[in-house]
Amino acid sequence: MKSGLKVENLYFKDILTDVCFELIPGRMTALVGKSGSGKTMLLKSIVGFIDYSGTISLDGVVFDKTNIEDQIKNIGIYLNTKILENKSVISNLIEPLLNLNYQEENAKKIVYELTKRIGIDDLLYKEVNTLSHSQKKVVAFAQSIAHSPKLILIDNLFDSLDEYYKEKIISHLKGLKKNKKNIILFTTNSGEDLMLADNLVVIKDGKIVEQGELEELLQNENLFIKNDIELPFMSDLSNKIMSYELIDRPIYEMDEMVDEIWQ
Repeated sequence: MKSGLKVENLYFKDILTDVCFELIPGRMTALVGKSGSGKTMLLKSIVGFIDYSGTISLDGVVFDKTNIEDQIKNIGIYLNTKILENKSVISNLIEPLLNLNYQEENAKKIVYELTKRIGIDDLLYKEVNTLSHSQKKVVAFAQSIAHSPKLILIDNLFDSLDEYYKEKIISHLKGLKKNKKNIILFTTNSGEDLMLADNLVVIKDGKIVEQGELEELLQNENLFIKNDIELPFMSDLSNKIMSYELIDRPIYEMDEMVDEIWQ
């Protein structure tokens, strides 16, 4: 695979063991596993924050530990809000672009357009320390993707995020997915958030134990049980109704399911 992300034989201490998987553009992938399974450490490995062994490549170009600064231009990673400085939101968003040699006017245009799309344009001139927890998360996310990276890594962004901002970000990510250029990998502790994904990668004790199309893996209820992963409500309901032979295929939309049963 030349177009996409490829992780081969990735090791890090006793936390990650022989991790291998591939992701292609235009797909949204959920990385799931119980707390301590290695999800966050895997994201940090991909972006070069830790000294792993193994091979990571993007579009056939192997990540080289000696040129991390060049690689980081192609990657955006949201981990937490600690990257934000205690100054205005617009300063937090524009300065990283200027550091990447964006012209100031172009940087401002990018920030104005992005913040409008994800619903924080009204926060631009507020100080970070006056923001709510959800607002800080969205600002940090905006900072991570303002430079239009091809690879977007997101660690538990949706957990405890206000529904308004969650809907805005999901809409933005779906828009990015449609252009078939971006690779989006996110972690979550919520079964419901899995329904955002096209693909699923399951990690347990630092090892990838399963990966594949989400809809296919959702039918394997035992996979979720043995790996302590929450099954989405509609998937669980669909599996149960199928067992009673009321429907003959998985259905994940409530209205569609009601229509099918009624027929």
